[in-house]
Amino acid sequence: MTDTTAVHRALEHVVEEQARIVDRDAALETFARRVRAVPAAQPTSIQSRQAAMPTATATQAIQGRGPAPSTSADRCRTVRTAFDETVGSHSTGDCADESQVETMAAMLTEDIAVALATDAGWTPPLKAAVLEAVSTRRRELTVQAELFQQEQSTLEAAITEIDEIVDWLQATADESFLQHGFDSLQAKHEQLETYRDRLETRLSRRQAQLTGSTDRDGPSGRRYRSVVESIYVGGSAQYPLLSTMTRLYDVCTGCQRAVRAQLTRRV
Repeated sequence: MTDTTAVHRALEHVVEEQARIVDRDAALETFARRVRAVPAAQPTSIQSRQAAMPTATATQAIQGRGPAPSTSADRCRTVRTAFDETVGSHSTGDCADESQVETMAAMLTEDIAVALATDAGWTPPLKAAVLEAVSTRRRELTVQAELFQQEQSTLEAAITEIDEIVDWLQATADESFLQHGFDSLQAKHEQLETYRDRLETRLSRRQAQLTGSTDRDGPSGRRYRSVVESIYVGGSAQYPLLSTMTRLYDVCTGCQRAVRAQLTRRV
């Protein structure tokens, strides 16, 4: 029964997303390796002066190009093919039928996508820009992976406690109060109070986690709440852990109230 709660479904989602992050990072690593293997043609005239500038960008490589030799255009196509065969299937776009340029723009930047799509010339600045964009994206994935791992650990710890409480409630659900003496009912009442206290503590910890900053960003960084909202956007519950624990707390409260009523009658 507990494997259908919002928090259990949330854990499944987090694990699935972690697997996607690993796959996307592996695809980017393979793409970068194939890009390094494609030799860049030294540009001429204006391009040469731009290539010597330490701040050369993909846009400059496009704007300053002269007639690109066919071999350079072929190399752009080689890079596009490598992108399709490695990273293309891991697009971050929302549209399933997005174009190759849109996919490259989402993964690499718009400037790079345009340069590659228009066969601007596979120059050293453009090659460096592609590799830097890949490195940037991989660093972002590393941060995402750390946040998902943190969320997974939080969910797993909570699920251990939730399962224990739910199992106890299910084991006693069909029992009649008439089966129990005063001491037995009092023990049940105390056990339910213990569960309520534990749920309150975990709810408080979760609220503190949501209002706090991420470990990587520090006190002035983004709030963990924004991370959780992005993880579960579009899901059945925006805050699955809070909703599950709150619901379970209410169940324990109702059960404890019923036990207390029996105890009062027997005094």
